[in-house]
Amino acid sequence: MTWPKKILRIPAEEWTKTQLEELAMKYDTVEEHGWYDNLIHTTDTLLQTHTKNDLIIDYSGGTGILADRLFRKSTEAPNILIVDSSPKFLRLALEKNKDNPKVGFRLIRYMREKRRLQLLEEVLDQPFYQRKADGLVSTNAIHLYYQLPDTLRSWKEALRPGSRIHIQSGNIRNPEANADAWIIDETVDAIHHAAITLVQEKTDYAFLRETIKKTEYMNAHDKLRAKYFLPVRPLSYYLDVFTEAGYTAHKTEHRYIQAQVEQWYEFLVVYHEGVLGWVGGAEKITKEKADPEIVALRKNLIREAMDVIFSQKDLFTTVWTYMNFTI
Repeated sequence: MTWPKKILRIPAEEWTKTQLEELAMKYDTVEEHGWYDNLIHTTDTLLQTHTKNDLIIDYSGGTGILADRLFRKSTEAPNILIVDSSPKFLRLALEKNKDNPKVGFRLIRYMREKRRLQLLEEVLDQPFYQRKADGLVSTNAIHLYYQLPDTLRSWKEALRPGSRIHIQSGNIRNPEANADAWIIDETVDAIHHAAITLVQEKTDYAFLRETIKKTEYMNAHDKLRAKYFLPVRPLSYYLDVFTEAGYTAHKTEHRYIQAQVEQWYEFLVVYHEGVLGWVGGAEKITKEKADPEIVALRKNLIREAMDVIFSQKDLFTTVWTYMNFTI
């Protein structure tokens, strides 16, 4: 058995016909980065707890990196419905998996009038709800959800009784983790502070010293950085929200993942405006594109600041938290 009968695998929607975007293809390369070993445990868990006939929702599945790993590792992998809010990312996931009869796709759209993303019931049709899914996985995204209680309710309604939910994130404050292990997005704030010190101390960046004295300007960029890399919540927050939504918590654990500094830089530099946009000014704030030379300097300052916070080492230790629930 492959894809469940009556559930459309590839919807007839405009995004399925668009050209592949460079940003999506660039993001997809993170699958090759060592810090993406954070997916190994979740991949193993999914293969151990689900059969080849199960249907799993990969919520915020992006470019399909988790699905790639599952099917590379086992021909007995469950059916995967990749759900994501980025048509660019989902289009690449489709391109990679269009000939895999066990992978389906759904786009969650942003509804401007309601200022929120669609919930699952606004995306999935009646044939899906006649069957429902046997599980749900969300990798490296739970910390990004603004309306988590509504999202969890929507998930629950799309799942069969007894379904298993697998959540992982490197951006959860886990009280059991070693204090010297990095929460991965918190490296960004550390880079910002190290960069300010470099501006104050190095003549190469002396021309930026007046910039960092502009309180309103710097505050605006602080807010922008917080939109790109959200403040970290404690593990207890997530456990409480899931419990209140009617989920039963099971094993929660954490694992340490070694990340290469250069590979993390390659990821962060794609979002350089969110990391150090105050160097030259972020277009979202100034309404003007920064000069290419200042952008190059911005990227160089990010790399120098990373050498400072990671003590010129090639690797740093991150901590990932894994949560498991049933309904």
